[in-house]
This record gives sequence, structure tokens and C-alpha cells, in this order.
Amino acid sequence: MRIAVVDDDPIELMLLRELATSFDDSLEFDGHTTVQAFIEARPEQYDLVFLDRRIPPHDEYQETLPMLASAGYQGRVILMTAHDSGVRNCDYRFELVGPVNKLELLEPSRLKALIHSG
Repeated sequence: MRIAVVDDDPIELMLLRELATSFDDSLEFDGHTTVQAFIEARPEQYDLVFLDRRIPPHDEYQETLPMLASAGYQGRVILMTAHDSGVRNCDYRFELVGPVNKLELLEPSRLKALIHSG
């Protein structure tokens, strides 16, 4: 499974990769510090995306989710946040999960369930 972590903080990629490969060493992780970088990297190659709520220059999911949809992404998107502002239900061709508090992702059993639930 190929996973993208779209977060301006490179520590998120490092933490998620280390925790996830401790229970499944077949997972491949790539990090992108902007949504645009993720889009330019051919989103269709990813099965799963961990997307930060506030990734500069964007403030909320309402700005970034349409960008993923316009790029044709059709996998799963796990919304990460330290503060849940809520997400309006939207009709995308990808599956939305969350938002999930970033602290929950540090629990290996929770992370494993999120990765393998699709």
C-alpha cells in the first residue's frame, strides 16, 4: 500500500512511517509539504492520504479537499487535526475519514485500524 502524508511538518511523516511500519513493513510512505506538491506527484499512485487540516497556505479542509477532487484522487483521505473544526459532508469520489486527532494516530492500534479499514 502506498501512503502520502500531506503536512507541512516533516515530523508527522516520520512518526506515521515509524509507527505504521512497526506493524506492517510493506507500507510505503511519501511526504509532501504542500497540497500542490502532492498533486504534482500524481495522486493516483496513492491508496491513502493523511491530510493535515491546516497546511499553508490553506486554512481548512474546505480549501484542500476540492483540490484533491479536481486532481482526480479516488483513494481514501484521513483528515488529521489537532483541533476538530468539523467537516461538512461533501460529495467526492474519494472516501473521507475523520477528522482524526493527531494524538490518536500515535496509538499503534488506532493507526493500524485506520490504515487497514479501506
